[in-house]
This record gives sequence, structure tokens and C-alpha cells, in this order.
Amino acid sequence: MRSIFYPSSIVVIGVSEKPDNLARNIVGNLRAFGYAGAIYAVGREPGQVHGVPIVTSLEEVPDHIELAVILTPAHLVPGMMETCARKGTRRVVIESGGFSEFSAAGRQLEQRLVEIAAQYDMRFVGPNCISVVNLESGVCLPFAQLESADLRLGPASVISQSGGVSVTYLTRLSAGGVGVNKGVSIGNKTNLDEDGRRLVELARSSPKPVVVQKANRGQAARAVALSHTAALADDDRVVDAALRQAGILRAESFREAVAIGQALALPPVTGRDLVIISRSGGHAVIAADMAERLGFRLMALPQDFVDAVRAMFRADVIAPTNPLDLGVIFDFNLYADIVARCLEVLAPHAVLLINTYGEAEAESAHRLAGRVKEIMHNTGRPVAFCAYSRADDRERIQNEFGMPVYNDLEEALIGLAASRARQAWLSRHAAQPRAPVPSAPASAVDASRQGLVLPPNALALCQSYGIAPAAFEVTRTPKSAARAAARLGFPVALKAISSELVHKTDRGGVSLNLGSEAEVAAAAKVMGDRLRPKAAQDETLGFMVQHMAAPGIELILGGKQDALFGPVVMLGIGGVYAEIFKDVAFRLAPLTPLEAEDMLEELRGAALLQSVRGGAAADREALLRAILDFSRLVAEHPELSEVEINPLIISPSGAIAVDARAVAVAKEPQAG
Repeated sequence: MRSIFYPSSIVVIGVSEKPDNLARNIVGNLRAFGYAGAIYAVGREPGQVHGVPIVTSLEEVPDHIELAVILTPAHLVPGMMETCARKGTRRVVIESGGFSEFSAAGRQLEQRLVEIAAQYDMRFVGPNCISVVNLESGVCLPFAQLESADLRLGPASVISQSGGVSVTYLTRLSAGGVGVNKGVSIGNKTNLDEDGRRLVELARSSPKPVVVQKANRGQAARAVALSHTAALADDDRVVDAALRQAGILRAESFREAVAIGQALALPPVTGRDLVIISRSGGHAVIAADMAERLGFRLMALPQDFVDAVRAMFRADVIAPTNPLDLGVIFDFNLYADIVARCLEVLAPHAVLLINTYGEAEAESAHRLAGRVKEIMHNTGRPVAFCAYSRADDRERIQNEFGMPVYNDLEEALIGLAASRARQAWLSRHAAQPRAPVPSAPASAVDASRQGLVLPPNALALCQSYGIAPAAFEVTRTPKSAARAAARLGFPVALKAISSELVHKTDRGGVSLNLGSEAEVAAAAKVMGDRLRPKAAQDETLGFMVQHMAAPGIELILGGKQDALFGPVVMLGIGGVYAEIFKDVAFRLAPLTPLEAEDMLEELRGAALLQSVRGGAAADREALLRAILDFSRLVAEHPELSEVEINPLIISPSGAIAVDARAVAVAKEPQAG
């Protein structure tokens, strides 16, 4: 990546002197943002743009240029890329469109780019992107003309599929006082992309915070699901869980993402205690309501603190409440003194300072902002400064003091809450080691066959991971089912086994609480007569006789292989109502013990596990062990596209798997 963001030389291909030529803007941006390396331009006609000569062939450019930027018609790109490769250039940015996003022919062109990159060990950004920005090195490659005054160097970097979105973030983060460091639009992400699993792993191990705004939240179209897990695990639920698991903050909009970025530029919010100080009583009330909704605790102000504040201006005009209304005080220096006193005496986890002022008070407001920055530096505690004033005045404060200024109290509180969430995740999870995935035990699943894994095999697989099933036997006839029931002990459940039968209850394939051999034999005959005509060719049709598990709380443990994140685990309230209640939590597998606990606490129905009216509580530790064991199963068996235990019964005496199913995907035959 260094050659993409810090190249010593750049060649721009597709340049013309014509005013409407877009590639000439790339050269102009490099000049405007102070890129100090060598710049070369290639086009169809000789000429000059922004002081850079245009040559008509790549052969006229020196070998081993570190980075090439291509903006030509799509059909010319593969040839240009191959020429770059022969001349020693190994990093390319392809801004041209007209590839897989456009047509079948474009997909073929894109595949050719992949082949060239593999042949010459190249990496490329795009195609169909607006390109790369690095304000540290002056690399500014978008084909849209950018103004250096609109972008401010800072700590935030942006990755976006959309070029327009990336530029919007670069400008808004700059205007919000955060500033930007790098930006990249990845377009079709053919060679360099945002691999979901790798993102989670890096975010989990990095001290740098990550904020994600993901659009396209609707449920993706898919085939009818064979399990509750697949039916409930729509794309956005999995994304949300993966981000939360990695401590990644999710934003719902541009405004929210920038607000979070502003808060992350302040000292961290390490807890819930908040003091609101406002010049406007109305703003204070609105802020208090929202702060409570976001989980902040408005600290009570002790009388000695209020007395000390009143002594600053010798007037009994401040009510001893939080929010603290300073509307009758016109000396902004006192505002700073009160903020400093608040942080010194009360030590809240954050302060929200709301100031409303007009043009005549702008200079005093600027001095207040300077004091606020100094106070934050001295105390290491965040003060979100919200200024209801002219936009250009807020920009002056940010430029003068290098600190973000909020223009809306709701955005300030959203940002502070996000910073608090990030710190809470760090304190709980960052030091949690992730155990290596052990090798898988011998599987009860024949992974060479594609399709439904029958419940006895699925339960046996679960048992190999330490998840005990209710005792069962598999039989073929009503008579043998009755004998099996006698061996297992009554009462028993009788379940039909068939590769054609997914949800047995819906098809009359389950009979419960059978108390004698005669009842079992009769139920098996009725069940077989009902199902056999519909599964005449099904050689797997048989019966599973199972000892009835002790009553308890019915949960569901599910797993699937997600296209973006890999193995995913689901925990929820189970039984036949799993898809009705939809009380579920998701995590990427395998899990740590803390992640299993978080998953359980996320369920609204988790309270069902507690003791009620003197009864014994369910075995929570047994459930947590089952979650961890199941997460290993899902992680170690990628050949299972879906797998679930439903129900998993949790009682005071432990966890018992009553039913299980899985779907296997046939493995590709090994070459040779």
C-alpha cells in the first residue's frame, strides 16, 4: 500500500489539453496539493497541462514508475496495464468505468485485468473509482477538481466504494474540525477490497477506532431457508453483530459519522456521568432529555460546588441543577472557569458546553474555545463544545484552535455516546485473548454429499463437541421403535427421519410424551402411513426414538457460513416459535467467553433463565459452555452452510440438545 499512498513517481494515462478532459484534473490536483514527486502524463496528442508535458506513448516514460493512474476508455485499459507491468510499474489506480458495473463485455474486460495483475504480481485500485487521496504526501488523484482550502490535514482516513461518498466525507470531516489523512474510493473492488472477516480481525486488534456507515440495509433476496438460522440471519443483522463484536462504531448517516469522528478527536468518554452547561435554558432541557435517552447519567451538583460557582460572580442567579443554566451570565470567561471547576471538583466523564452567541460576541466566544481546549489538555477529559452561531465563525474557531466544534447539541451527544461505547468495548474486550481454533474431531457428517444432514448425524456431530443430546435410537419400523423406547425409558418422543422432511412439526412428524410401547408402535404406524406416500422414493425414511428431556427453557443455537464474514453463530429463544419471536443475537465464530456472555445478555428473553418465585435457576454456565462449543463446531466445519440445534433445553441440571439439523455443501474434488 505504500506505493499507492506514498509513490515517488506517478504517471497519469489519458491526459489531454482539452478543457473537458478529466485526466487533466488529476494532474491539476497533484499540483494543487503539493505533490513533490515526479509527474508524467500520457495522451493521444502531445501538449502540456499544469506544466507537465504530455507524451503520446508509455514507451516515452521512464521505466519503474511507482504508480500509474489510468483514465481511458475501458477497452484500452488492459493494454495500458500490461505495458505498465512490462515497464516495471506494479501499482495501478484504474478510474475508468465501463467494466462489470456496466455490461457482460465489461465483466470480461475486468477479468482480463485480474489475469494481468496475477501474471505480473500487480495490485490495483478500482476500476470505476474516483481514486486516492493522501494529504500527507500531496497525492490527490480524483478526476474531479478539488480545492486544497476545502481539505484539512487531520487524523481521519476514509474508505468508500463510492467516489462521491468518499469526497463528501473528506470535505465534511475537514469542515467539522477533524481533518483527514487519507481517502480511497475502491469502486468495483476487483483487486483490493474491504474483506469483512479481515476488517473485524484488524479492528479488534488495533487501538485505532473504526466507524462504518453501511447503506443497503434491506434483507438480501435468497432461496427459501432450510433452517430458522438462515431465515433470521439477514445480511444486516450479521453486519451489525460483526461490527459490534469488533468494537466498530456504526453510523446511520453522514452527519452521525462526522459527529462520531468529532467526538473521537476529543479525549475519550470513559463512563456515563455527564454535566450539561448551557447559556440557553431551552437548549439545556432538550439536551437533558436526549442525554438520558442515550444512557448518560446527569450528575447531581453538590451544594458546595454550586456555592463555589456562585461565588465567582457574587450573584444568586444559578439554580443548583444539572443542566446548569448560565443564561443570565454574559462574561464568557466565567463559562470557562465554571467548566474548569466542574472537571476539577466533580470529575464527570464528559461535559457538554452549549453556547449561543451573535456576531458582537464572537471574539469572546473564540477566547472561550481556546480556554476549553486548554482545559481538556490539562484534565484529559472531553468537553463537547457546541456553538449556535454562524457557520463561518465555527470554522474560524476550528482553524484557530484545531479542535472540533459542534453546530448541533444532538450530534454532540451522539458523538459522546459513541466515544463512551468505544471505551466500554475496549475496557471489556480489547485485552481478551482469542484462542487458536483447535483441529476438528472426526465428523459424523459425510461432507461429500450435498443437502440435508439428518438429525441423528447432526446430533452426533454436536455430541463430538461436548454438547450432550437427549438419549436416542434410530429405528426403521414401528415394532423396533417400540423396543427402543423400552430401552430408553418412558416417556419418549417419536420423530420421523427423512431427507425430504425439514420442519417435522409442520408435517406431523413428531409425537411427544409417549408412555408405553403400544403408544410408540401406534404413533409410528400412523406417522409412517402419513409420510410414506409423500416420500415413496426416500430410502432414509425411519424413526428417531428419544427420551423426553426434563422441562426447561427452549433456546436455539444456529450457525451459517456468511459470504462476507465467514462462520456466524446465532443464539435465540427457540422451539417452534423461533421465527415468530425473532429474539436473537449473532456473533462471528469462534467466540471468546466474554462474547458468549454478551450474546446471552443481548436477548430480551435472557431473564427466563433466572430463578422465578423460588424455583431453581437454569444452568447458565452450561449454556455458555454450549455456546462456545457450538461456535467451534461452526468455525471448524465450513462444509456446513447451515447448522442448528433447536431446541436446546436449558434446565437447572444442564443443557440438552433435543433436535438438530444441518445442510452440507459438497466439497470440490481434489486435483491430481
